[in-house]
Amino acid sequence: MRYFIFSDIHGNVEALERVLEETPSQRPDIIVSLGDVVGYGANPNECVDLVDEHAHIKIGGNHDLAIAGITDSDDFNSVAKKAIRWTATILHPQRIEMLGRYDPMRRHDGCVFAHASPIAPLDWDYIYTIKQAQRVFDTVSEKFIFIGHTHVPGIVVWDRRDGCSVVESSIVQIRPECKYLVNVGSIGQPRDGIAAATYVLFDTKKGTITIRRIPYDIEQAQEKIRSAGLPESLASRLVTAT
Repeated sequence: MRYFIFSDIHGNVEALERVLEETPSQRPDIIVSLGDVVGYGANPNECVDLVDEHAHIKIGGNHDLAIAGITDSDDFNSVAKKAIRWTATILHPQRIEMLGRYDPMRRHDGCVFAHASPIAPLDWDYIYTIKQAQRVFDTVSEKFIFIGHTHVPGIVVWDRRDGCSVVESSIVQIRPECKYLVNVGSIGQPRDGIAAATYVLFDTKKGTITIRRIPYDIEQAQEKIRSAGLPESLASRLVTAT
């Protein structure tokens, strides 16, 4: 089984289209979107449509479910709130309904898929530290846990003898005695200093988890953000990736 997993598109259709161009060559069996399809970027309608067309599993992020009225945006910063208000004005009602049907978390064949921490998916807790990762491993029984939310890709491995450790490379060979927590990064707004769309390939036959980065037309995405009157920081952040 080959899983093609991505997260945090944030209305960036240039990045999403570029990543989806990879699917014919990668031949995934299941495509998974881990949420935040909208927010920040200038093409939320197009992104919702593409996720609906391609993804077999669709997880709701905090931006998605805030737009759908399922959760609130009280803890959003001022820029995020401006982007959410703008998104709400241009998103078609049918697409808002689609966002509201996204799952907060999904279990599937030994995997857990969530936007933020799967311990309490609608609390939107970030996982940045080894201590936070250990708590997830202690709570979730599945071997493979896939998340987004931080916009920073990474793989944490746990085994009974050594505990948690961060994988230094972008690919890991699965070991039967270990569990894995994988942050798949962000398609539309990376925050790890690398200005490229990120997704993850999980191949159960080969026994590998791979983080992949794909360049896309950042300048066009920036121009659309500026033309929409969204905050300048949302355009500049695509280049700085912080």
